[in-house]
Amino acid sequence: MSDDTSSGPVMAGSDDASNHDKLAGLIAQVDHDHGGEGAGAMADHLRDRMEETAVQPEEPGDLED
Repeated sequence: MSDDTSSGPVMAGSDDASNHDKLAGLIAQVDHDHGGEGAGAMADHLRDRMEETAVQPEEPGDLED
């Protein structure tokens, strides 16, 4: 795993992505950047990134089958 952290969107066109896709991308970024720090630290970083990017958490009704 690399020590490099991501400070921007992973893919071009991310501004056009759905909230679900943006959230999935943030989770992937946080996992990549902070996966070795444990679940609690990852959750903290994910909450911070969600606030910075205005991505909304999913509701139980938002889940797809």
